[in-house]
Amino acid sequence: MLKYVGVVLRPVPPPEADRLADAFIKELEKEGVKVWRGIVPDTGEFARVIPELDLVFVFGGDGTILHAAKTAAMHGKPITGVDFGRFGFLAELDPATALEKVPDFVQGKHWLEERAMLKAQLIRHNEVVGEYVGLNDIVVGRSFLSGVIDVKLDVDGSPLTTYIGDGVIVSTATGSTAYSLATSGPVVAPTMRAIIISAIAPHLNLLGHLIVPESSRVTLYVGTRKGASVTIDGQPDFSIEDQDMLHITNAPNNAYFARLQPKQYFYNTLADRLRRGG
Repeated sequence: MLKYVGVVLRPVPPPEADRLADAFIKELEKEGVKVWRGIVPDTGEFARVIPELDLVFVFGGDGTILHAAKTAAMHGKPITGVDFGRFGFLAELDPATALEKVPDFVQGKHWLEERAMLKAQLIRHNEVVGEYVGLNDIVVGRSFLSGVIDVKLDVDGSPLTTYIGDGVIVSTATGSTAYSLATSGPVVAPTMRAIIISAIAPHLNLLGHLIVPESSRVTLYVGTRKGASVTIDGQPDFSIEDQDMLHITNAPNNAYFARLQPKQYFYNTLADRLRRGG
């Protein structure tokens, strides 16, 4: 049984998402559930309240859901997405039927899906200068349209290849349906803990995609004369310098999604997205 839940939206949500969130809160309160409402990203209030919540409902697209999921994962709290985006791979509820699902969640009829995340360490001059967590992917890419970057790939200490091109994507199974898929990467079932490596427009390199075990340590050595950057889950990127390294492993925390759909839902979602071209 749910006692205290969160309802979050992006800072400037679509009017229809705002209206549905209001109606959703009323239904929850009718069921005797206490509700906290907020936005993501915010100045830290969501992170402060999340330890008290039983579940978080996120009204938005995959970007908003990714924001909320990573914060919730730090405390082992599940989320449920209400789809107001373009792709909806992460969402559970359709806005048209979301209200009628409230009693099922309150009564605990949902199940929890566990998904792996990635942790990246940025190494510069043999020192860790930054640590980051991603649920979808960690992307090293060129900063400008002209020129290419060199990315040397190493797995578990074994050098494999050097990509000369636009960059490299390291993704989770969750992220296999995002940027990685746009590079013709493999679709991996979301509960698998494998790490997927996909090159972006590599020049004269046949190793465009590689799947490695969850225990792997992926290292990217970056060479650039014109500039390169790192993007985590599609959020604003940060610049990296020539000879910087990224060490990427599975993160210690997992993301949890509360779902009512049958456990084979992912294949139905995938088939639907393929039919309508995303």
